[in-house]
Amino acid sequence: MTYHFPQLRRPITEESRASVIEDFPEIAEIADAGLRAGVVEAWSHALCCSDFHRITDIPPDGNPGAPVLKSGSQADHVRGVFRYARVVAKEFEDTYPQVAIDWNILLAGAACHDVGKPYEFDPANRKRWAERPADAGQPTFRHSVYGMYVCLISGLPEEVAHIAVGHSFEGNHMGVSTECMIVRQADHGWWHVAATLGLVHEDTMSGLASNLRSRPLALKN
Repeated sequence: MTYHFPQLRRPITEESRASVIEDFPEIAEIADAGLRAGVVEAWSHALCCSDFHRITDIPPDGNPGAPVLKSGSQADHVRGVFRYARVVAKEFEDTYPQVAIDWNILLAGAACHDVGKPYEFDPANRKRWAERPADAGQPTFRHSVYGMYVCLISGLPEEVAHIAVGHSFEGNHMGVSTECMIVRQADHGWWHVAATLGLVHEDTMSGLASNLRSRPLALKN
């Protein structure tokens, strides 16, 4: 039997790092230089362990096949969640001064919440899992779990890795940090609003509230 290990398929280069910054310019808003570099390294590592060369190459799905945006790429989602989390955190910090938010951790975690998607979406991985799911599962582990691993091996602190694993339903089975809770709500809320606006293919909307399917709002031409 052939055993599989997530590993680099091509070296991480300055070009690959530059593509991450180009596709995800909001990373520059992370004030801590070490965290900012770690986020770029995590995305570069995840991409170079897959056949995707850029974040914009990854399909615009929440999970492979559901829900699926009608247009755009994964970059539209991860950038949107980053901006959404920033606004939510600012609202609560301004309104309730007793709320303590570590902005470096929040923004780094928001930037890395879906860093595991290159692995889960990789066509070669998905083909292998579909053909032999009894070997290692289908998928072996979800993007949230793989994202935690990528964060840690890229030198990011456990607080950021916690957000990567806790932003999705794995967070239902663990206590989550303040920053993780904000990113979770931003991520889930982003998909609900996208569905309400009719930006998601209806036949891929399992897992989103059914009442969002009925009346998408009119969009500008």
